[in-house]
Amino acid sequence: MRFRSWAATVAAGIMCASVASGCSKSAGTEKTGTEDADQGTEPAHLVIHSMSGWTEEAFNERFGDAIRKKFPMHTFTYIQSAKGSTYPDLIAAGQQIDIVWESIGLFPRGPLPYKLQYDMTERIKLHQIDTSRIEPTLIAAIKEMSGGGMYALPVINNTVMLYYNKDLFDTFGVAYPKNGMTWDEALALNERLTRSDGAVQYAGLGLGHFFATNSFSLPYVDPKTEKPTIANAEWKALYQIYMRMAEPQGFKDKMRQTGKIPDVASFVKHKDTAMLAALANTHMNQDMSGLNWDAVPFPVFKEKPNTGPQSYPTYFGVTATSQHKEQAMETIKFLLSDEYQMEASRKGVLPVVKSDAVKEAFAKDTPFAGKNVKAAFYDNFAPVSPRTIYDGEVEKAYNAELVKLMLGEVDLNTLLRNAEEAAGKAIAELKK
Repeated sequence: MRFRSWAATVAAGIMCASVASGCSKSAGTEKTGTEDADQGTEPAHLVIHSMSGWTEEAFNERFGDAIRKKFPMHTFTYIQSAKGSTYPDLIAAGQQIDIVWESIGLFPRGPLPYKLQYDMTERIKLHQIDTSRIEPTLIAAIKEMSGGGMYALPVINNTVMLYYNKDLFDTFGVAYPKNGMTWDEALALNERLTRSDGAVQYAGLGLGHFFATNSFSLPYVDPKTEKPTIANAEWKALYQIYMRMAEPQGFKDKMRQTGKIPDVASFVKHKDTAMLAALANTHMNQDMSGLNWDAVPFPVFKEKPNTGPQSYPTYFGVTATSQHKEQAMETIKFLLSDEYQMEASRKGVLPVVKSDAVKEAFAKDTPFAGKNVKAAFYDNFAPVSPRTIYDGEVEKAYNAELVKLMLGEVDLNTLLRNAEEAAGKAIAELKK
């Protein structure tokens, strides 16, 4: 079912679900933040949903335990998105959803197509939530996605940084990476560390989430024109990083052996990649106990000194159909409090607040306190690029010939033309 047709079907389902639950207002017309302002502490059952794929155990460890402790008068149910419990499934079944939480990448494909978004602007004022405490690029991103409103608030953050295997650097007599490196310096290290030793072909660098967090803040799709942006000249600079990575013959040989660009498994499991540009929580999601690793900030482009990658925040939003908006707002307000942000930061979760004290406490209660994990804060975040419902398919088009480009099997101009054509077709299909 195409995007416009299934969105219309789901929107109708939401209307039915709202009527069935006794909702007297249209989800699209409810604007005020004061009609139930006195009910924020009344006991409520709040249902929370996400496309993230997080298990209930993971949700509880990160959010659930904290909010249940803070609000013992409420009950919270987390519904993990899976077969039978996707947004369309829940809406069709008349299941109430009070809070949605999604990453910046999934938010446009999560609540937005199903018309669950709700402008929280007035309630943010009513609850005296000081958004100036929050990293400004995160607020700007959700404002852009909300057409000037506020469909959600950022609760935790992520970004990318550069991990490195100290043993490989030691083995090959190469000095460790340092804070503040440019891409020229990182690629020079890649060249020195792409080498064979016995039967093993090593790669100097693995690279992930590069397009999605690019320092130029290039979106995949122009949100105004709904056209691919790949004709922008700065996209060439991004693709050229991949091309330069693969200049050493040994790098090409390794890619031909594996059929892929070196990735997390290459770095963590196989230990045949010296550096890995990856999400800054990779060490928390992967067992890296057998790896002698450390980290430095993501390399910067010399044209943009002190500008790091984009952040990759997770947002919590009250739904338009919730019958417990005040309780939901109080829950989100708590997740933005110094109390919760400090606890999360100490556990190694990137906070969203600008507080120096919260940042200073980062990872203090983890086994990684002695690592340079604060590298994630080293540079200014690049503005978060606009996100659209088309990004997933367009990203596939932009990546389709990346390996061929690195192996010299297609030239850059041809890749750009092919990617633009494929992306345009993907957008057109989603619009049907």
